[in-house]
Amino acid sequence: ARGHRVMTISPRYDQYKDAWDTSVAVEVKVGDSIEIVRFFHCYKRGVDRVFVDHPMFLEKVWGKTASKIYGPKAGLDYLDNELRFSLLCQAALEAPKVLNLNSSNYFSGPYGEDVLFIANDWHTALIPCYLKSMYQSRGI
Repeated sequence: ARGHRVMTISPRYDQYKDAWDTSVAVEVKVGDSIEIVRFFHCYKRGVDRVFVDHPMFLEKVWGKTASKIYGPKAGLDYLDNELRFSLLCQAALEAPKVLNLNSSNYFSGPYGEDVLFIANDWHTALIPCYLKSMYQSRGI
């Protein structure tokens, strides 16, 4: 409403009927391995809604594993939560640079490097750490 370009980034836990595959993939280092994530996108109510696609997210959906997103039952975490959310944070930092989004009449192309990140809850707590250690140290 104030003229800002806004993007939200979430794990792709479901098929999200309006989201389309951008065909953009990036590699992120998670633990000792390199993982490839893809981005899905839809544009709703003036917001670019981006979903990070990786099997670690999609397999944790109700109906697929009959379990919850963060753990098999309340109070018990999945053993891969740290890896999954590290992957989400790194993908979130790449999305504004690599996605060429043209869904708005006012904005088009990548967001670039002049962005503000709002890290909401513990799932995205690594974003400020990664910004400082992996991006700021390289002048980004």
